[in-house]
Amino acid sequence: MSLESDQEDGEDETSEPQEAESEDLLNPQEEGSDAGEEETLDDFQLFEREAGIEPGLASQSRWERRHGKKAKKKKIITICIISFVFAAAIVGGGIATSRFSGGLFSWFGNAVESDYPGPGYGSVNFTINPGEGTSQVAQGLVKAGIVASENGFVSAVESNNDGQDLQPGTFALKYKMSSNEVLAIITDPSKAMGMLVFTNSMRATDMIPTLVKYTSWTKSEIESALNGGGKGILPAEADGSFEGWLEPGTYDPKSYSSPSALLKAMVDARISALNSLGVPQGAQREKILKIASIIGQEVNQQQYYGKVSRVIYNRLSQHMVLGMDSVIAYGFGVQAKDLTQSMLTDASNPYNDRLHQGLPPTPIGNPGPEMIKAAMNPTPGNWIYFVTVNLDTGLTYFTNSEKQFQAYKAQYEKWQAANPSV
Repeated sequence: MSLESDQEDGEDETSEPQEAESEDLLNPQEEGSDAGEEETLDDFQLFEREAGIEPGLASQSRWERRHGKKAKKKKIITICIISFVFAAAIVGGGIATSRFSGGLFSWFGNAVESDYPGPGYGSVNFTINPGEGTSQVAQGLVKAGIVASENGFVSAVESNNDGQDLQPGTFALKYKMSSNEVLAIITDPSKAMGMLVFTNSMRATDMIPTLVKYTSWTKSEIESALNGGGKGILPAEADGSFEGWLEPGTYDPKSYSSPSALLKAMVDARISALNSLGVPQGAQREKILKIASIIGQEVNQQQYYGKVSRVIYNRLSQHMVLGMDSVIAYGFGVQAKDLTQSMLTDASNPYNDRLHQGLPPTPIGNPGPEMIKAAMNPTPGNWIYFVTVNLDTGLTYFTNSEKQFQAYKAQYEKWQAANPSV
């Protein structure tokens, strides 16, 4: 059937039409109309005549199209609605992925996140350069065949809030790993090959083995730079010692021309961080670094930082010796657990705070920001003793009673006897 019928004097030659679906549809003229009757045109028919169309023809054709194709149009509308809903579900829910050739195939290219199931196979070294962001890392991982898609990796980063934790360095990865498996490695500084990972409370000398391993510098060159007084690098209040003035972080030693160049970068970063924290300058800044460094060596739980800080201030104000083994150990270049009785009674060690009052000559490590904050804002209290009774959990007790202190000390000695390897 043709979409448009031949008509004469506006009469409908098709079968009698059904009732119109709505009042706005124009019905065909009634049968039996008088051809000789003077023609009366409504506004729409006048518009048709001005457009060069025989009045009634366009309106009747439009009615016929609606009437003759009603069922078909309803079917098309239904299909369109279903298609729209399905497409929305694909885009919104990411369901348009299917397993293909061992990976994930997306109907919309890379618009839908895809990921490998892991754990991957083979081995490949992947390098993240300092300053590279999530997008650059994602592109490199896809190009290397490590992850399935950029969007999948970025989504994993966002889900884990790991964007600021991507570490520079070279990492041992596998082909076709899941994004979460990759993240677990490249956000762990200890997994970065060829990088100096200088963590909170490390001593300046702790970085020497790493620098010797990953650079052409000799041990004596590095020690010479550390012990050279830091002229042109350290502020006056440091009194020539780098301890406490090296900012924790991850550094690429190969990008520096010499040990002194690396030390300058670390000191500059430290000064910038101290300024950001609002640490007073001059002698007061050095004092805060000393206290913060002791906090970092004495306890391994942030919840105790403020209390240890208060103990230090309380003992100083009461003109008591600090009596902290971590300070004595620093003077001998050993860990506190390796101290001997003769070391504890050696007055020649300027860091022996069982015998010498006041703070040590220098900081005993390079504290992180939370330790520095605690040194500036000690927790209110009257404690003058504390004992960590369990080195595994870090459980620490505080008191102002000598008797209670001895009880805590006995509790620690009992734990130590049961854990001699710690």
